[in-house]
Amino acid sequence: MIRTFTILGGGSAYAPGLLQALLRHPGALGLETVRLYDLDPARARLIARLGAGLARAAGSALRVEAVETLEDALRGTDAILNSTRPGGLEARRVDETLPLDFGIPGQETVGPGGFFYALRSVPEALRAAALRDRLAPGAWWLNYTNPSNIVSQALLDQGHTKVLGLCDQSAEDLHALGAAAGQAGDWTFACCGLNHATWYSDLALEGRPWTPPAGLAAPAGLDAEHRLRFELSAAMAAETPGFWPNSYLPYYRHPEAFVALARQAPPRSEVILRALPDYYAHFEAEAAKERPELRKHRGASGFGDLAVAVLEALQRERPASLVLNLPDGGATGRFTPDTVVELPARLNRRGAEAAAVGSLPPAATELLERLEAYQRLTAQAARLGGGARLEAALAANPLVPDAATARAMLREARGRYGALVEALA
Repeated sequence: MIRTFTILGGGSAYAPGLLQALLRHPGALGLETVRLYDLDPARARLIARLGAGLARAAGSALRVEAVETLEDALRGTDAILNSTRPGGLEARRVDETLPLDFGIPGQETVGPGGFFYALRSVPEALRAAALRDRLAPGAWWLNYTNPSNIVSQALLDQGHTKVLGLCDQSAEDLHALGAAAGQAGDWTFACCGLNHATWYSDLALEGRPWTPPAGLAAPAGLDAEHRLRFELSAAMAAETPGFWPNSYLPYYRHPEAFVALARQAPPRSEVILRALPDYYAHFEAEAAKERPELRKHRGASGFGDLAVAVLEALQRERPASLVLNLPDGGATGRFTPDTVVELPARLNRRGAEAAAVGSLPPAATELLERLEAYQRLTAQAARLGGGARLEAALAANPLVPDAATARAMLREARGRYGALVEALA
């Protein structure tokens, strides 16, 4: 059973939403303690006070505590959620802006931005996972840190077990699809591909087969980037009847559109940085109340639901069907068996196995082959380091045109990131 749950990155503005999701399912989870660890101890203590108040208001006996060291966070825990952001928003700003100087989209998971993020995320995850193996060898490792597929790949390549990669993008994409069509309900679907590069198929809404209508407009309320992603996804779907693309796939098809958009607005990291004081002021004010009410946090209203569903499934005999990142194991017949893929899986207390593996449009194969090679090379470069490995991995990214560009970007990155990326030293 999972009695103690550790959140790495527990001082983030996302953490209150996760705690709120946990408190919505107290009986099913059976949790007793949530530990919060963060490189900013003051923020972790604030979120712990807020979480304790939310538990009190919900009539829950759940104990929420901040811990000062990574060792104390991991010792004897039953499950770990890795939701850290190594390098913080300072490094994310470089992820988003450096590629633009080369005419390439700047994004924290796609393209060179995701590559440099992996160089920070992977070493930190490996250090924590090594401690997990020593201090809590039976604990599950749930990875939310981006790029989720590359971090999960590196952990598994290093020999770590009980690793599951989490990403709720499929839920977000299908929510947007339903909103655009003016229809709500429970979706079922198959999907296949790599994280942020999947294709959805066999869509059904409330048990009835569903096909996206032609000319579907983006739903209201999206920012400019998400609206562009939706519009381009709809165009790609029109070319591939029966399929709907993950909303990150348009970055590879129309990179120039995202470069142009990014040059019209401040980087997303700056927008977040300006918003954070308001979030933490709200957390501080509510934490001081006897019965706090959480009205804002980073992430959508359903943030944390996937993590909660995973925790529930890991304690049950009856499998739940969830979209996860895990080794292919021959399920798709398209990727190397130990490549981390994203697909629906059946998850219970014994672990996960592939479930409804979807088909792929014929035109998707070439890009996915290139992305698989990039994923494997980047996981290796982030684990082992070395200039030749870094160059080969970055050059393998489909958005990087050639090795010369990769070399030039690495030279520029050494100056722009400085000590934020150890592998570049």
